[in-house]
Amino acid sequence: MVVDDEPATLKVTELSLVAAGYSVLTFESPFEAMEDLQEGLRPDVIVSDISMPGMDGFEFYGKARTIQELRAVPFLFLTAMEDRSSMRRGMTLGADDYLTKPFDKAELLDAVAVRLKRIAELRKPLEGVVTAKGFGHPVINRDGERLDWDSLKALELLFYLLEHRSGVTTFEVAEALWPGKTESKASSSFHTTLYRLRKVMGGELVESANRRYYLHSKFNIEYDIDEYRQLSQRARETGELRDYQAALDVYQGHFLIGFDSAWIETIRLNLQAEHLTLLQAAAERAEEEEDLNRATMLYQKMTEHEPFSEVAWEGLASVWEARGERGKANDARERFERLMAEG
Repeated sequence: MVVDDEPATLKVTELSLVAAGYSVLTFESPFEAMEDLQEGLRPDVIVSDISMPGMDGFEFYGKARTIQELRAVPFLFLTAMEDRSSMRRGMTLGADDYLTKPFDKAELLDAVAVRLKRIAELRKPLEGVVTAKGFGHPVINRDGERLDWDSLKALELLFYLLEHRSGVTTFEVAEALWPGKTESKASSSFHTTLYRLRKVMGGELVESANRRYYLHSKFNIEYDIDEYRQLSQRARETGELRDYQAALDVYQGHFLIGFDSAWIETIRLNLQAEHLTLLQAAAERAEEEEDLNRATMLYQKMTEHEPFSEVAWEGLASVWEARGERGKANDARERFERLMAEG
């Protein structure tokens, strides 16, 4: 889509793009362009002049971005205005490029080609082996290489989707990631963040149906939180010490360290409580099997995981006593009493 109130410039732009093999729709009025967009027109790239009567390019950009399906469509400003303030404003709004008149044909074609290539890449199903580490500081790897994140909200959105496989609405995401924002601002933040997430991951990983968003059915990821929950369930079912240990080994720190959203804190506390229960069950099992060295280690881990757990400290003291280490047993009980007094 090309929008420009100058017929000559509009024609030159159209001919340049058509000659390169593109299908082009032109509009001399941003009002007419908006009517078609609101009626369902979905261009792959929008090229717009800035200085136009009635509705300038900045306002047209803002109105186009209110349409959900157009929030990630590349937007290029084409204008005779060369002052830095206009350029800064356009880029601050989120435009993808800024070309000046009289434009260079090759520069225009390169700008459009780059944006179309990026969109094509984002629409491809995500490929490769992807692993997500949610315990400790979050890490995402694809094919063995760690991905870098300019937007921590995009990283948080990925984990939110991983924790809500049954799908979420924009309202649910907004309440979790941007509490307090108005519905329109939260919706805009969601779609912008989703676009950034797709850019980092290098492929399409979210699909929508019935106004709910899901991780794409073709999106496969090795998620340590899922593994932990599965192993934890197995350990509870079998009661085998080796199964407890397999689950405990996956827990490498609290959930999403460095993030403080309320939804994250809820999951973090649930996992902490589950892990404490696993440690206690494993320690008691080790005692039953008279593996006192392992029982000592497990109770010690309990005290580190939850320093104010009386069960952990008393269990540790009891094991030291069973090993004939009365002094260490007394020390464990005294340390717990000091912690409680200080707390």
